[in-house]
Amino acid sequence: MDELKSAWEIAQERAGRLGKLSIEEREQQERQRCRQVGQALAQKWLDSSGQLDVTWELNKYGEPERDRIKKSLIDHLVQAIEFTTTQAISGTRRIIEAIGSLEPGLQPGTSEIARLVQEYETGQHTIRQELESGCRETLHKLRISGTAVGALNVEASREWQLAKQELLEALTPRLDDLKRTLTG
Repeated sequence: MDELKSAWEIAQERAGRLGKLSIEEREQQERQRCRQVGQALAQKWLDSSGQLDVTWELNKYGEPERDRIKKSLIDHLVQAIEFTTTQAISGTRRIIEAIGSLEPGLQPGTSEIARLVQEYETGQHTIRQELESGCRETLHKLRISGTAVGALNVEASREWQLAKQELLEALTPRLDDLKRTLTG
């Protein structure tokens, strides 16, 4: 009977171990949970137009957990950086400001992104002026001028789309490199 009891006890021990996670598995689950919390906080911040106090939210967690969540939060915010539309540029400015306040060591990278956004806006402005000037010159050659020519909508033209795409293609690799430095 002792042998049967021992076999049963052994089986119970094995069954008990199957239900328990190893230290590595628990650590993996904790990292995943922190990553999800960080992403959720970032999305909530992005959706709330920055009204969410992220620092207060982060302070709800203990030190090692908070650091993991903050890294995930910053990584998710970095992925949201873009400057393809006016709204995206505004959002990017908010994002880089938030990243700089969350992690002051990243401010050189966020400053570079801010300069890149400024370069993009300057490029867009230059393209717009060149296209408007070309349109006005063409209209003038056709003897159309004065009050007949109001504000020109160059953004509807194919030339605008192509020039904007070229500008984006020139700046995107630099933006991607800067994003990698922020998340690396």
